[in-house]
Amino acid sequence: MAHLYRYIPIWRRVQNGAVLYRVFEVVGIGFTLQSKDFFPAQASVGEQALLETQFLELLIEQDPHQRFGTSATIEAAVSAFDRYFESAAGT
Repeated sequence: MAHLYRYIPIWRRVQNGAVLYRVFEVVGIGFTLQSKDFFPAQASVGEQALLETQFLELLIEQDPHQRFGTSATIEAAVSAFDRYFESAAGT
C-alpha cells in the first residue's frame, strides 16, 4: 500500500543559525522525521539548493517512516530523531 505523506517543515533557532527538521505526517499513522538540516546565518543559495535536492532524493529512495518509525506527535518524533543521532554520535 502506498502511503500518503504531508511535509511539515519545523524550524528551531540555534546559535549562529537555524535548524530545519523535515517532518512528515504519514497520513493516518503518525509523524516521522526524514532529516535535519543546519542553516548557518550566512548560508548561500547554493547550499540551500543542495539540501533541497538531497531532501527530495532521500524521499524518493526510501519511505520516511521505514527509517525511524512513527510517533504520535511532532514533538515526540523530533525528540526521538535527536536522541537517535546523539547516541550514534557518542558511539
